[in-house]
Amino acid sequence: MASRIRVEQIARSLAALSLLAMGLSALVAPRDGFSLDHAVPQSSQANLSRRLMQREVSLHQRSEAETLLKAFARAQMTRHYWGEFAGSLPDLGLSSGSQFQATVNRDAVRTRLWLKPHHGTEAYLAEVERSGGRLRMHHCRGDRKAAGQAAEGHCPDGWQRISLK
Repeated sequence: MASRIRVEQIARSLAALSLLAMGLSALVAPRDGFSLDHAVPQSSQANLSRRLMQREVSLHQRSEAETLLKAFARAQMTRHYWGEFAGSLPDLGLSSGSQFQATVNRDAVRTRLWLKPHHGTEAYLAEVERSGGRLRMHHCRGDRKAAGQAAEGHCPDGWQRISLK
């Protein structure tokens, strides 16, 4: 029993000494130890940093676009209830800000908002249409090259329908 306790004490002491040695070596010479930063060349780090920044900007832009698409659809549904679809964002009390080029198209049956960001590769669509006495809406996102090219009631080819709540 005493030898078992002694073996456990020795094992704990060795583990503690190992952790102490690692901590001290990091304090004394932090740049000489192994680091993931040293394993990657500087150009790859800059490229990774640039891609991460672009990704963050894209996610923020997507969030802003989806908020505007949802507000547009709801405002157009309300506006239609009182008469007809609005012909522009200012008529709805909305603004696309400086980061998007917004285009509103409407006719007696439907209205569409196309959003193209000034930077980035995604574009967005919100559509509200009257169908059988009811209003329906859908939202899409996809490659900005296909923006403005969609059959009524459908997302452009290659785009995906998104659900906004």
